[in-house]
Amino acid sequence: MRHRFGVPILVFILLSTTGCWDRVEVNDMALIISAGVDRKNDHKIEMTVQVFIPNPASAGTEGNGGGEGNVFTMSSVGESMGDALSELQKRLPRYFSWGHAKAYFFGEELARNGMYDELDFLFRDVQTREQANFFVCKGTARHLLESQVDPNTYETLIKLSQKPVNHSSTMHEVEELLSSESQSFLLPVIAPTPLITNRAVKQILSVEGMTVIHNQKLTGFLNGEEIMGVRLLRPKDLGRNITLTEELDGGKVVVRIMHSKIRLYPSIENGEWKMKLKLTLDGDIIQNSTTIPLTKGTNDMRRIEDPFNIKIKKIMEYTLLRLQTVQKADVVGLARSFHKKYPREWKASKGEWNSIFETMDIQVEVDSSIQRPGVANIPVRQKRKGDSDE
Repeated sequence: MRHRFGVPILVFILLSTTGCWDRVEVNDMALIISAGVDRKNDHKIEMTVQVFIPNPASAGTEGNGGGEGNVFTMSSVGESMGDALSELQKRLPRYFSWGHAKAYFFGEELARNGMYDELDFLFRDVQTREQANFFVCKGTARHLLESQVDPNTYETLIKLSQKPVNHSSTMHEVEELLSSESQSFLLPVIAPTPLITNRAVKQILSVEGMTVIHNQKLTGFLNGEEIMGVRLLRPKDLGRNITLTEELDGGKVVVRIMHSKIRLYPSIENGEWKMKLKLTLDGDIIQNSTTIPLTKGTNDMRRIEDPFNIKIKKIMEYTLLRLQTVQKADVVGLARSFHKKYPREWKASKGEWNSIFETMDIQVEVDSSIQRPGVANIPVRQKRKGDSDE
């Protein structure tokens, strides 16, 4: 009697715990490793995907480490990303998988017209990985992806974008920034770069700049001085390989920034919004071709701090002016500082933040400290008798 009831229960438990009925075999998968979106015309977009089709037979071959396969680049036009992806799926007998996608590229024209629908599709798709990176490319994403045939290129690109100076922007980070106070952020700009290996020229992807995104639209590309200014205004993006050069006494002094910190002092007086920024940084001298004998703790070390303070202040002021008048986007977090200090005023005026930011009075203070003159302090250029002081 006991076995009569026990056997059916055991069979039911075994059937209810099997979870492999809907699995997709490797033979049936096409792994999307990157995707790009371009604007085709007023109503359609072009989606380009680069897929890796694994070859499971190679995994068991002696001498092979597995993971071998082929890379294909495919494009399709549709009303939306979902529509274009459906058209691509019709051409391939394998099922697309987004779980291995490492990079998403937005063409310049599409980014300038707005990435609302495309970002919405990516954020709603449960298959996409939050650590995938977003990039903007000059020209079309299709041309960029078609120039790449090695999937390892994306590994290199991700490593480059993770450096502080290149400003990584993962899907998770962008999702948070879209709901930030200013709704403005930066995306890295990607371009093919020639690389010579074994006497052959190979195209790899490299970060060549930064672009400003405001309200999910590309507002412009930053020039070299603006990028430096943004890094100074955002110390977490500065890195430790940033140098500043100043010409003094017939030569050059080059300082490497070692530590930096910026403090924001927002104020609202009689309805007028103001901001004061104070940057403090420490630097080491890595080159001195002047006649100034630099020794730690001397007045000569203090003498070169003022020119660097002036130089850094000019860069920051120029960058802030460009952000206010040209890019018209707060990518340095000023809105957040007002929100934290004046929550009630922010709630009443957050809808007018764009106009407030564009006309706001911003004051900058810089206090640099040159700590070390270098390991060896050998004067390369010495002043001799009869030399001019010019």
